[in-house]
Amino acid sequence: MAARGDDAAMSDVKKAVAAALCMRAKRISGQIELQRDLARPQSSTLHESATKSHEDQLAATSFALAAAVCETSNAIFRERWSYPRNENWFEDTLPNLGEANFKQAFRVSQTTFRYRVESCRPVLQRQDTTMRKAISAEKRVAIGMYKLCSTAEDRTVAHLFGQGRSTVNTIFRQFVRAVIEMLEAEWIRMVSRKDMAAHLREFFAVTGFPHTLGAMDGCQFPISPPKEHASDYHNYKGW
Repeated sequence: MAARGDDAAMSDVKKAVAAALCMRAKRISGQIELQRDLARPQSSTLHESATKSHEDQLAATSFALAAAVCETSNAIFRERWSYPRNENWFEDTLPNLGEANFKQAFRVSQTTFRYRVESCRPVLQRQDTTMRKAISAEKRVAIGMYKLCSTAEDRTVAHLFGQGRSTVNTIFRQFVRAVIEMLEAEWIRMVSRKDMAAHLREFFAVTGFPHTLGAMDGCQFPISPPKEHASDYHNYKGW
């Protein structure tokens, strides 16, 4: 009985919204017509009158379509505002990881991670509200980097960081845009002659490849992965 009552209430709401939209469309159409009558000179031609009539009909049709869409659309109701989630890995485990384990998880050192957090903070930082506490810039960067350095699905990352799956997807896209906006001009550029020696030493120290200034892309080599955890060896190009 309660479900039927809710359906009836929603039907009444939709009808009220549709009626309000129709009334608003008529009012706006009348205002437009009045303004054009006042602005139109006394020597207006029949062609101008026909053009105005067609434009008014198009405006009325657009508002009628909007009202119809509003009336037929089905609202999506959430059972809960948010679900309780476990954030122990990020809050408790991650701060206590050693340098080696941290680099294994994020493919960068803790110093590089903090550098990316501070570089992207102006774009990624959000304010707390009365409804909920904002996700920190540190966690946003961690989610984005974990997505980039692993083959984990959004669902897996969501469970690991105690967030919703759609939230992880949104944060990942925001993180990528923030990196492009804040760091692209600094890092994606041709090395100047005076900086070449320093780049050669740094690249060799990090990768072990001598006489190299940088890497723009990688080569794909087909392999026969082990049967256990074979998905961990699958990359974004299908290899």
